[in-house]
Order: sequence, then structure tokens, then C-alpha cells
Amino acid sequence: MIGLLALALAAADPAPDVVPGCEERAPIRDPAVCAPLFDNGEYVIQNMESVAVGTTEEMERIRKETRHCGLDNRIDGVGGLDLAVYDIFNATETSRACVRDWIRDNAPELVFSEERFEQKFRTAPPLPTAEKP
Repeated sequence: MIGLLALALAAADPAPDVVPGCEERAPIRDPAVCAPLFDNGEYVIQNMESVAVGTTEEMERIRKETRHCGLDNRIDGVGGLDLAVYDIFNATETSRACVRDWIRDNAPELVFSEERFEQKFRTAPPLPTAEKP
């Protein structure tokens, strides 16, 4: 009974208004309009997008080959598997297009999607373990 009441009350609360283009998953968020996703006083993340998924080696290759695009990035490993996601941060329309176009033209099989991530997750080999002396 209490669970139903809580559910009814939660449904009655209006969703917070989000300025169009400032959604958390928006690939480009205008800093003049949107609050940052992260700001610790030293580093600000205005937007973030996962753009590729594959092995760690493949993500390192994308990082190397798209360095000229001029944006922040990270390779996010998936625990214990040879699987990683390439994320870009603080992209502009130009830098985002630069990275996405390079991936599309040179490694289309690595373009990120939820479906591709799930498929690669199911088939990714475990990371090699270091042999102990």
C-alpha cells in the first residue's frame, strides 16, 4: 500500500524543466545556456559522448588518429574484459564531426551504439592476466 502511494506521489511531481539542447546526453551543450555536467573548479565537462566501442588497442588507435581533432577524450575499460569505450568531452560541432567522421570512414565497425556495446560485451575475451613469478 505504501509503495503504491509513493508511486502515485512521484508520478504527480512534474519533471524538472530542461532547456532544449541542455539534456544530459546532448552531444553539444551551449555553456552560455547549460550548466556543466561536471565542474570541480579546475576542470569543467560541458558535454560527453561515447563514440566508439571495441578493444582497448582499437580505442588507443582512434585516440592517436583523431588527436588532431582537438578535444578531450577518455578510454573507459570494461572490467576484466578486452573491451573499451571511447568517450569525447567538451566537443564543438567541428571537433565532434572530425572524430565521428574519422571513425565512420576508417573504422565503421567501431561506431558506438548500445546494441553494438551489448554485442561486443557478450563476445569480448577476458584481459590476459599477468603471470606471477
